[in-house]
Amino acid sequence: MDKRAHTSLEYYLHGASPRILLFSGMHGDEYEAGALLLAYLKKNNAVLPDFLYIPKISPSAVAAKTRKNKYGHDINRQFVENTTDQEARTVMSLLSPFHFTLCIDVHEDPDRTMGFYLYDSEHMSESELLAYRDAVHTTDARLYTGVDDMDDEHLNLYVEKGYVSLGYDQSVETAGFSSRWLYEKNICKRTFTLEIPGKAPTKLKESLVRVVVSLLLSLNKSKHV
Repeated sequence: MDKRAHTSLEYYLHGASPRILLFSGMHGDEYEAGALLLAYLKKNNAVLPDFLYIPKISPSAVAAKTRKNKYGHDINRQFVENTTDQEARTVMSLLSPFHFTLCIDVHEDPDRTMGFYLYDSEHMSESELLAYRDAVHTTDARLYTGVDDMDDEHLNLYVEKGYVSLGYDQSVETAGFSSRWLYEKNICKRTFTLEIPGKAPTKLKESLVRVVVSLLLSLNKSKHV
């Protein structure tokens, strides 16, 4: 697990042929889950598949602990062809040569205390959904049911028992989501965006990162053996 830099962007590379992409630090006010993901990867990298991990997608937002970066942008609305956001451009420049089978993007929902959910850029099968929900139930977290963000015109989606499919047929091309950009550029086939409850105790956040990331990696492996 080698620490590297692409211009000013720090990232970790594990193995010669990374097929797994991991993100954290998309929003600076969701920083704890990123630190827990880094700890998980450092502890388990010897048994993990080859991966590329960017711990701070928006370094300036993480430094300020704010949702928006130094350009005044939510960087997860800046993954579009003609963006002026230099942080987004740097990420896109780094990732453009790669081809991944899976992206895991770790966020926190600041309004949740115990409720966990994730976005899937595709659709889980019934057996996958069952395995996912069973995995979350091994922690003290609850599977959130309700609307994710009523104030965001590009979200405002209904989450059922911790799961919502943000299919590309539903997302607006100009919304600037990193997941859609990865798909459109044939860099990554599928993205899971984890929403760790931001008000949860650190121990619960750690359990969710470990359990859910491990499950998603195992499901991906079973499809690409």
